[in-house]
Amino acid sequence: MLNNAKALLAKSWKNEATDLPVGRHEVNETLLVRVRGHIEKHDDQMIAPTVSIPIVSVMAYFWERAGLERDAAMTMLREAITEAMQENRKEDAAVLKRIEDVEAAIKAVKTDLIASLPKMPRAGRLDTKNLSIDVLALSSEDEPLAVEAA
Repeated sequence: MLNNAKALLAKSWKNEATDLPVGRHEVNETLLVRVRGHIEKHDDQMIAPTVSIPIVSVMAYFWERAGLERDAAMTMLREAITEAMQENRKEDAAVLKRIEDVEAAIKAVKTDLIASLPKMPRAGRLDTKNLSIDVLALSSEDEPLAVEAA
């Protein structure tokens, strides 16, 4: 149960930012944590394997099959990135048309390619939105009352 509690706390606060300056900081806090509410574990799912597609390898094979030599492909890619970043121009009609073409290509990749790949299992979502977590920092006088975590 302790591991579950640790995981729930981590999941509940996964997006919390720390406000520490650069450097090493000593930590010696005793906390009393109360967790109330309920969680919901959803069923596992079979999903399209988008996160397991090796994008670098895909790009290499794509360039090869398209007849692009590596240096030429990298040069074109670098030029496109540089132009898009440096000019920072308004999206005129020509650029908007290219964006539409890219969006159509992305849609085709999703519907025609990725959707037809074998599905992979993904662990069911864990919903912690109905948890209430209270944390109290104990003073040095209260510390002996706290049970040391293993």
